[in-house]
Amino acid sequence: MLPRPPGVVRRWWSRHPWTADSLIAAGYLLVALSVSTVEWFDVDLAAQPGRIALAVAIVSITTLAVLLRRRRPLAMTVLVIAVGLVSVAQTVGVDAFAVPILLYSVAVYRTVALGWQAFATAAVVAVLAPFLPWAAPHEPGEPQQTIISVVLFALFGLLIGINVGNRKRYVEALVDRAAQLARERDQQAQLAAVAERTRIAREMHDIVSHSLTVIVALSEGALATKDPTASRSAMTAVTDAARGSLVDMRRMLGVLRETGSAPLAPQPDAASIPALVETFRGLGLPVALTVSGPSTDDPSILLAVHRITQEALTNALRYSERPKRVDVVITTDDEHLELIVENDGSIPDAPSLGAGQGLLGLRERVAFQGGRVTAGAVGDRLWRVHAVLPLEPRPTRTSPPTTEPRGTTP
Repeated sequence: MLPRPPGVVRRWWSRHPWTADSLIAAGYLLVALSVSTVEWFDVDLAAQPGRIALAVAIVSITTLAVLLRRRRPLAMTVLVIAVGLVSVAQTVGVDAFAVPILLYSVAVYRTVALGWQAFATAAVVAVLAPFLPWAAPHEPGEPQQTIISVVLFALFGLLIGINVGNRKRYVEALVDRAAQLARERDQQAQLAAVAERTRIAREMHDIVSHSLTVIVALSEGALATKDPTASRSAMTAVTDAARGSLVDMRRMLGVLRETGSAPLAPQPDAASIPALVETFRGLGLPVALTVSGPSTDDPSILLAVHRITQEALTNALRYSERPKRVDVVITTDDEHLELIVENDGSIPDAPSLGAGQGLLGLRERVAFQGGRVTAGAVGDRLWRVHAVLPLEPRPTRTSPPTTEPRGTTP
């Protein structure tokens, strides 16, 4: 909600422009008739019928100009100046207040520069009008008095209009700026909500896809084996995976509900990758992990590596056919971390069972880190996920490559 302009009368005045202009035009008409009555009090009007008709025409035109000043300020100002030329030349001073009113309107409803230009035009007309060849005779000193009064009245109206117009434009600029900030605030809130929904959807996909893949693989293994001990061990692993998935889901839903009671859990660290690989190795996937280069302790990078590895291994478990090797290679230097996950069990032209959200989430996660990722078939049977993540500059700490043994398929 934007602040309301102050003043009951001012708000009513701005909401009813036609009524306000009609009142001003009526007031101007009364003043003009009063001035003409005083000026003609000692004049023989019967001997000057043409002057009376001219005065009536001038008052009618200027009243109409005052009424329409808000809609057509420039056109009405030109009309009043033209009428003023005739008025000053014929010494009919019934439009003395029309010029300052119209100059005020130009400064308020147009620009200050146009107001000064209109004032200069009115001043030139006032100076030249008494000396035109068809001008009425004047008493000595009367033209100078007329010129001075017209210029002073016009300047007075223009200065008031400049002051009011500048204040009006300043307030409008403040209101527009406030409205723009309110729109930007709403847009930022919407963008933040969209980004948060995308992040939550990505995390939910990682949790559900990984957990269900593990549960399905263990259940199929338990059904396929005839060894009660192996079957019991597989079902125990299914129970553990399901409980872990429920904990993660409960944590995520607790964040969504904003209850403040969602349990906290540490972010994946350098030790989480070997544990993740060991989980998939226990499911029969022949995974080998190779790590080389300086270690990193950036939590966002470690989380991205964990999620990328988890998604790539989950897809390998779901879609590959009897892979003989699955390699996870992590290489770091002073500037980049490179992650490659390859499996040789890719089935050419095999239809996808998912919605493609996993790879889309990987691209979004890597793009957030300022890196790049590619995923696709290499040759006939090889599927590769290749990600490169930039690292912050840090002192070089070398460590020898470590290779964990490859698991065996049961």
